[in-house]
Amino acid sequence: MEIPESLIITDCPEALRGFAETDGQAGWEAADLSRLTNGTRRTWQAVGGLGQAQIVRRPTPSPWRQIMATGHSAVSQVDGLRELLQTDAIQATPFACLAMTGDNFHGNRGRPWRALEGNLHLTALFSPNRPAHELGLGLSMLPSLAVLDALDQFDTLGQAPRIKWVNDVLLGNRKVSGVITSTLTKGDCIEHAVLGIGINVATTPELPSGKFVQPPGSLRELAPDILITLPTILARLLESLAKRHAQLLEHGPGALHADYVRRSCVIGREVEIWEETAGERDDAQLIVAGRVEEILPDLSLRLDGGAEPVRRGRLIFAD
Repeated sequence: MEIPESLIITDCPEALRGFAETDGQAGWEAADLSRLTNGTRRTWQAVGGLGQAQIVRRPTPSPWRQIMATGHSAVSQVDGLRELLQTDAIQATPFACLAMTGDNFHGNRGRPWRALEGNLHLTALFSPNRPAHELGLGLSMLPSLAVLDALDQFDTLGQAPRIKWVNDVLLGNRKVSGVITSTLTKGDCIEHAVLGIGINVATTPELPSGKFVQPPGSLRELAPDILITLPTILARLLESLAKRHAQLLEHGPGALHADYVRRSCVIGREVEIWEETAGERDDAQLIVAGRVEEILPDLSLRLDGGAEPVRRGRLIFAD
């Protein structure tokens, strides 16, 4: 008999205590992977799951159909899901997976980063199956806004987190979260969206300093008086992601854009926008500099002086 698909699968149940518990007791049992459906087994392998797993028999938090958590993943879970979706449909969506630690993870433009212990590394899969013009850039704004929604529930952070164009989340001037959105289309329809989210919960990454590197920080470092655990923020982030996705499908991208603009930390700031390769290549050029006046619905920036809106580039603060 195959195990039903609406469940949580993990090889590190101790890391999820406080998230997946029933009556104070974690309802885990050993899982015979051969009893999982073929689709679930392939998904488990695609997100880096190896060897033995344990499952919890309780409904996943609505509307999530399935959640997988690996202690360590040697593959980018965003890439793993994208590759799987090229050849195989994942029926249990919305779907989420996370890795406690990992290698070969990356952000925009393939910039590598390591998934460090104590931080949250979540990948969410939605299947909107809607025309691209109905969604606009809502799927690009959705993960950053969901991170803000989750952090806003810790009302004693001391300062409001804000979005640095395009998709970094800052607490003060320190980067505590980054996101990446990848879509799979068929014709003019967006069938799937894979959202990768990293939040520095307990560990501040060690990054080389430089003009194009936003100083990193962690929630534990910047808000040491608040008990923010990985299971707690995971539950709040999953709830926020689901609400923002439902908002996008029901109302379109307008409301998300309004919130994105309201929570931006670049409007009114003097900035420089460089080519994407800035910090990686010596020949990268400055595109434009000035004060940000507006963020348009396509997320392009309008700067003072009447220049053409800037749609891409690497932004640094110049004030």
